[in-house]
Amino acid sequence: MEIVFTKGEKRNTLTCKRQDGSVTSVSLGPNLPNHDFAHFVVENKFKLENGFFGNLKSGKAISELSESKSIQNLPPEAWLSEILARNLQSLRSAAVTLEQFAEIVKWESEKIIGIEIPEMNFEDVNEMKQDFDSLCDKWDLVRENEEMKLLFD
Repeated sequence: MEIVFTKGEKRNTLTCKRQDGSVTSVSLGPNLPNHDFAHFVVENKFKLENGFFGNLKSGKAISELSESKSIQNLPPEAWLSEILARNLQSLRSAAVTLEQFAEIVKWESEKIIGIEIPEMNFEDVNEMKQDFDSLCDKWDLVRENEEMKLLFD
């Protein structure tokens, strides 16, 4: 699936183009691409097929994933993806350290029944942070009306 982020003056756009040619798209606030970058990194790292982008790849519309009825029925892996992505953002803001990351993810995940936490070590967390920082830094260089494309397998 091709993921296209388009930078706007005050809002950005996320568009996902699936292999079958279908598309889902949404207008994002000015800071939201970073959260989506975090999802991209953690879902690729841990091969999460039912995370945000995995759900989009399988045919869900972005708007579906923001409806309360759909959110309540998401599988545990989708919740894990959200916890990992949120904490990866916290690494970038220094609210969480590399050493704290795995423990915080474990603590949050224990509150939701059925979530299995992947094995992760310091090197895994550091690699995710570097990948995430790189995507955020590239986005900062994108000019208004330009695109940044990623591929999600």
